[in-house]
Amino acid sequence: ELPRRPCANSHEEQRHSERLVAIPVAAFRAQNIVQTGMGNLKETLKNAGVSRILFIRHANASPVGAAPKANFNTPHDWKQNDQIRPLTDKGKAQAEEARRWFIAGVGLENNKVLVSSGARRAAETLQIMAETRSGDTAQVSIEMLPSLHPAGIAPRCEDLFEKLNYGTLNTYYKEEGGEQALAEYGKIVMDEFMDMLKRVGSKKGNTISMFGHAVFLNAAAMEFARGMGFPESDLENLKAIDLGESEGLSLEVKDSTGFNVLYMHTKGLAPNGVTGHPLFSQ
Repeated sequence: ELPRRPCANSHEEQRHSERLVAIPVAAFRAQNIVQTGMGNLKETLKNAGVSRILFIRHANASPVGAAPKANFNTPHDWKQNDQIRPLTDKGKAQAEEARRWFIAGVGLENNKVLVSSGARRAAETLQIMAETRSGDTAQVSIEMLPSLHPAGIAPRCEDLFEKLNYGTLNTYYKEEGGEQALAEYGKIVMDEFMDMLKRVGSKKGNTISMFGHAVFLNAAAMEFARGMGFPESDLENLKAIDLGESEGLSLEVKDSTGFNVLYMHTKGLAPNGVTGHPLFSQ
């Protein structure tokens, strides 16, 4: 049984938790994906008042049980086992540390909604980083986006991760069909995100923060960046990032021509520091 979706505000109703039904995606070049459903992303975000999207990797989690993936009949069966992994004590400390840049550097009150994959470790990371605590005034509802966890809907991506494990998009793009597979997966996330935005677009806030998983968050961020019109130089930088535990990528459209990409973390900062998040650089 999958964990219940959390809510930063305990009075919020939990809704829209049905599982995503996988729909086969036709094979086509990654460049053409932007020309289809994603071509509407920039305008849709603008109409909803969303100028910034964050992609945040979950903190350190306990490993999957001793049974190897080969022992499960289907990827979905393994996904259920993988999704119940909780954060470790190390992961809880990481998420608490990351809360510094999230609260002060992003602002809970700026979020229209908070979004998690169906995996427990992503939801627990969200709970720690974004919960409403004493003295906080913001209360933000939570949505679940099942496609943020790829098992069962992107078998080629699963195969690639089984072979390559953690790494940059550049590493995955070197594999035959790797770029196309990750782009197609990003399109699945995009479609589900657009459906969600129809429900939540009228809420206050200019930011949507999504909590998910290494490599696949990067793949989604790449397709969002393309759909939002980010320049090629930013796309090249995105390809080179290996997102660490409880770290984030921030994509912001500042105006009709201004774009801002930030790598969100607390590495190298003073104990109470919340600034100095470096721009990508080659």
